[in-house]
Amino acid sequence: MILHQAQAQIAKDKSRFRVLNCGRRFGKTVLAVEEMVGKAIKASDRRVAYFAPTRDDAREITWNILVKKCEDIISYKNESLLQIKVATTDGGESMISLYGWESVQERGKGRGLANDFIVCDEVATYRNFWVGWNEVLAPTLIDRKGSAMFISTPKGFNHFYDLHNKELTDKDFKS
Repeated sequence: MILHQAQAQIAKDKSRFRVLNCGRRFGKTVLAVEEMVGKAIKASDRRVAYFAPTRDDAREITWNILVKKCEDIISYKNESLLQIKVATTDGGESMISLYGWESVQERGKGRGLANDFIVCDEVATYRNFWVGWNEVLAPTLIDRKGSAMFISTPKGFNHFYDLHNKELTDKDFKS
């Protein structure tokens, strides 16, 4: 997939936590898939996680785009778990998993895992975002010095608005 100019500018940014406030039809999912695959194939044993508002959203919005993008490098695919393993540039494998945010809220899904990269899509719709992020997902990035991308269309002055403004107080964030 070829990224348009604005997507390419975002992809080039090396900030640890990137917050994308984009309108509909911008190509947020395409960019997210490109980023996830790029991070996964860079080295062996990487773990990449994608969160949509619900598991059904992850399946409907992202799964087919991801599988098509990786069709030549998939070594393992589990459609019921929404997981694929992809071949890496150093001859190993890395895992990409898709989840619904509701699983973070209801069951603490993701707790205890180590992630290299996390994408949170449509963040403005997440319930209890700060609890899920601070208590469950952010700690999964610590030991691997992982990064995250937060994507959403705006929905007023809510937690996504606060996340978007986090760059004003935290140098690891870029909006």
